[in-house]
Amino acid sequence: MPARRSLGAWLRSQREARGVSLRDIADSSKISLRYLEALESDRMDVLPAPVFAKGFLREYARVVGLDPDEAVNLYLLARSESEPEPSLEEPVATTRRSAAPSTLGYGLLLALAVVLFVGLAALLSYYAKHHREANRPAPSPELVATFAAPVRAQPTEIAAPVDLAPAPTAEPTAAAEVAQGPLEISLEFSDDCWVELVVDGTRRASELRAGGETLQVEAESYVLLTLGNAAAVRVEVDGRPFALPTGASKVVRDLRIERPGPAAANGAG
Repeated sequence: MPARRSLGAWLRSQREARGVSLRDIADSSKISLRYLEALESDRMDVLPAPVFAKGFLREYARVVGLDPDEAVNLYLLARSESEPEPSLEEPVATTRRSAAPSTLGYGLLLALAVVLFVGLAALLSYYAKHHREANRPAPSPELVATFAAPVRAQPTEIAAPVDLAPAPTAEPTAAAEVAQGPLEISLEFSDDCWVELVVDGTRRASELRAGGETLQVEAESYVLLTLGNAAAVRVEVDGRPFALPTGASKVVRDLRIERPGPAAANGAG
């Protein structure tokens, strides 16, 4: 990127040189025109969150024909240059006076770290002991000896032998033979929202969704969900509403959604 040229101006010049319009990029990457114009105008504050600026830049570079890594590196360089440098104009006397308090501060931090470490070790020890006691099996009723007064047996008449037919064996229920289906997740968007989906360890989606759209995926084990505007998304898991974390009005990162294990399923039934 030439010196004294902003990142947005460089992106715009590369796009125009290749004859690609903003509408072409929006249709291919699912990024709204408002966000694309913000990239070319260096208005990064318009984007949902700084973490999504990198994703937008990668999609922009892919459609235009640029190197995505180079575009992200230029963004990071421009961002570091825009941050103010710390002031070094401090009196020498102040630096000398602050040397002793700094040493004292390090000592306090070290002591605090030791106290926290000891407290954490004690807490873990207490938890492990409590967990072992909670999981210790109760004495079996069969081991408790019961003593009763001897009872004199009374003579009884011997009955004729009776033929007993074996009881019919119950057939396994059909419910046990039904295989568990895939985990079904549905997303319904009421406004623009950047979404990333990792299904069973494989990235399935990394795009912007508009209000009124829906997205459905199936997983065998789990899904990692990232949302840039969580307040605009309604999530359903296996046809049932799924509540996002309390207070998640904007960004939700790497939320793991998975099917409960057999123990949880039996408890729910």
